[in-house]
Formats: sequence, structure tokens, C-alpha cells
Amino acid sequence: MSSAISRFLADLLAVALAGAAIKLMDDHLDYAADMAQGRPSLALTLGSGAVLYALVFALIACGINVRLAAPLVLAAYVVGMLKDPREMLPLGLTAWMESALVAAATWGLFGWRPTCVSVVLMGAVQLADDLQDLAADGAIGRANLARRLGRGEALLLCLVALLAALFLDRRTTILVCICVPLIEAVGRLAGSRGGEMDVG
Repeated sequence: MSSAISRFLADLLAVALAGAAIKLMDDHLDYAADMAQGRPSLALTLGSGAVLYALVFALIACGINVRLAAPLVLAAYVVGMLKDPREMLPLGLTAWMESALVAAATWGLFGWRPTCVSVVLMGAVQLADDLQDLAADGAIGRANLARRLGRGEALLLCLVALLAALFLDRRTTILVCICVPLIEAVGRLAGSRGGEMDVG
């Protein structure tokens, strides 16, 4: 029994660190928009160190459980690229092409089930985040899946995604559902304090 609890806690830590890495990278990429809207940002708190901390967190998470953490981090990239799928990226590919390549690589490395549940979960997280930021993103014309789909449709798709994730892998879904609100709360608190320190 204690072995099962220890494994669950280790996996919870792996998901939390992977989620923290994703949050840091997201805040880094959205830094300018967050500053324009006065939103809390870990990129402001940590400055140029945000990317390095994200890398460290991701590597530690993979060291704990690579088959759990790596697909989640890669899936966040896959889903993030779909915000503006026709955007041309530095490698000369469109966002949807890079998304497809990373999804295929994840499938090849970790198998279909970890890939699918991770993409579905990250899709649900992205939709929930975009629903929360719907008004703010609309005010500045920022890419937002909920705005593109519609509020009701986005909410329904988010719920369907969570149900699909539960069907595919209940354990991973539970771990992610525990970690996401905690990471979001800590991120907002730390980002707000960073903003206050910067102003002072």
C-alpha cells in the first residue's frame, strides 16, 4: 500500500513539475500580451531565468517519470501551435505542420495512449484557460480557441475532452486535474508579487 502511495506521489510531483514548466514557457511566450493587459506573469517575476527554470523543471519531471511527463510537455506544444495553425514559424513550416510532426514524434516515442491522453488533456486545459481569458483576449485581438469556437461550444468541447481523457487514462487525468488548479493559483500569486516588486 505504501509503495502505491509513494508511486502516486512521485507521479504527482512529475506532473506538477511538467505543468510548472509548461506554465513558465506559456508566460514567457505571452509576456508582451500579459504586460499590455496588466495580467500576472511569471516571466516578469523570473525575467530571463523563466526559460531556464522551465527546462530544469521539465528535465526533473522526465527523470521522475519520462513516460508520464514528456508526453504532457510535448502535447502542450502540439496544442499551443493550433491557436494560429497557419502562422509561419522560424523553421519554415506552418504551426499545424510543426504540431503534426511533434505529435507523430511523441506517438513514436511513447505510444498512442500516452500521446492521445496528453493531447486531449492539454486541449482541455487550453480551452479552460481560453474561456477564462475570453474577454481580455478579445479586447486585444489575441488568438483564442474559445473565441474562435464560441463560448458554449468551447465549454462543451472541454467537458468532452475531459471525459475522453478519463476513458483513455483515468490515473493521468486525475493527476493533471489535481495539479492544474494548484499551478495556476501559485502562478498567479507569484506573478502578482513579481509585478508589485517591479513597480516598487
